[in-house]
Amino acid sequence: MKKQKALLKARAEKPIMSKPKAAAILSIVSAVFVALTVVGIILVYQYFGDPAYVREMVGDHYVIAAIAFILICALQVVVAFIPGEVVEVAVGYVFGAWWGSVIALTGIVLGSVTTIFLVRKFGRRFVYTFYPKEKMDKLPILNNPRKRNFLTLVLFLIPGTPKDMLTYAVGLTDMSIPLYIALTTAARFPSVISSTLAGGAMGDKNYTVAIVAFAVTAAVSLTGVLIYNHIQKKHEQQENEEVK
Repeated sequence: MKKQKALLKARAEKPIMSKPKAAAILSIVSAVFVALTVVGIILVYQYFGDPAYVREMVGDHYVIAAIAFILICALQVVVAFIPGEVVEVAVGYVFGAWWGSVIALTGIVLGSVTTIFLVRKFGRRFVYTFYPKEKMDKLPILNNPRKRNFLTLVLFLIPGTPKDMLTYAVGLTDMSIPLYIALTTAARFPSVISSTLAGGAMGDKNYTVAIVAFAVTAAVSLTGVLIYNHIQKKHEQQENEEVK
């Protein structure tokens, strides 16, 4: 416990990122995101109405396309306001459910490891560039070291939880990166496969399966949000009782 507190204190006291540097990072990230969005809209408008053509086009440049989607999936973890589910559906649409899941998970692992390295390099002030301090400080992953591994597995397993924010939180702890990858990859798989399955069904023009997959994913995600809120409230109540 003392070791954990010392670690958190050391990371909190790392050099504060200057506002110009933080603004520059956010500007660059935002520009990349806008560029990718514009390209995506153009591609959707011109080509994505014909799944066979899209898959044929990707088939001619399969490795390049796979690398591009891996990098996009990684970017959506680092830049948390990019909706991951939309990216995963797109990957499934292009590559199908199973290969789409492999590509998406590879990108997610790459983005997660990058995020953790950045957090451990720049400390809490880097995290607060993206997330409010009050919200981060309430996360049970940060405040309950003894149950951290179990909570990480559960919270990443539940659809609808803020997984990108939780990844930033893990960067503030002493959890090893291999352990993080093992826990979260296993936990993320059901959510990722459901999104790529929906995208793959759209690519196959099997709209009934796609609608059912979207409906089930939405229902499970809503349930997950409610469960996550319950965990948060329970954690806050326990903290209040300890303070009293």
